[in-house]
Amino acid sequence: MTTSWRCAECGLVNFASSANCKRCGAAQSTAGVPAQPTPAGIVLEDGYVLPPPPSGGVWRDNSTLVMVKEAPLPDRCVKCNAPANGVRLRRRLAWHSPVLYLLIFVALLIYAILAAVLSKRATIYIGLCAEHFQRRRKKIAVGWILLAGGLISIIVGFAYEYPIIGLLGFAVFLFALIWLIVISRVVTPKKIDDRLVWLNGINSAYLSQFPPWQGQA
Repeated sequence: MTTSWRCAECGLVNFASSANCKRCGAAQSTAGVPAQPTPAGIVLEDGYVLPPPPSGGVWRDNSTLVMVKEAPLPDRCVKCNAPANGVRLRRRLAWHSPVLYLLIFVALLIYAILAAVLSKRATIYIGLCAEHFQRRRKKIAVGWILLAGGLISIIVGFAYEYPIIGLLGFAVFLFALIWLIVISRVVTPKKIDDRLVWLNGINSAYLSQFPPWQGQA
């Protein structure tokens, strides 16, 4: 028994229960057009087919996700493992050895230069469900409001000789900067080398779908 059929007019894959094509409205033909087998992948409600989850290039190492830089991740939320329904966040990651942080106490400029030169980088696309996507947007909006409020308080406080207000605004400004940096990350790179990425902050159910990491490259 087939669970889908392909429209003879536009080629869209539809569920077998749909009498008409969701794209062009053409009727399902029972004669002359053979029913199609279930497509390899995930058939969405609108008839489009997502590619199947990756079969290689992604592993789990306890609570850490390990992936080849080019490997696609499943269409599921990395925070709760709910369906992401095609929502993807493009994240540009950078990581360097924690030893470089010691340079902050010596010279901030030297640290910034070495961190930029020695950091390993990767660009990944992670899934987020609608709930976590909206929650993240609201938290980012709160961060920008606090940032603007802190900046205004700094200007007003020192311009009108209210140092307490100015200092309070500076504290709010710094808090908002840290808040925005933390909220925008979603996942945290534990390590990046020339080929692989290690990620923390992944839901345990999401990780369980991958084979254990054995140190293979």
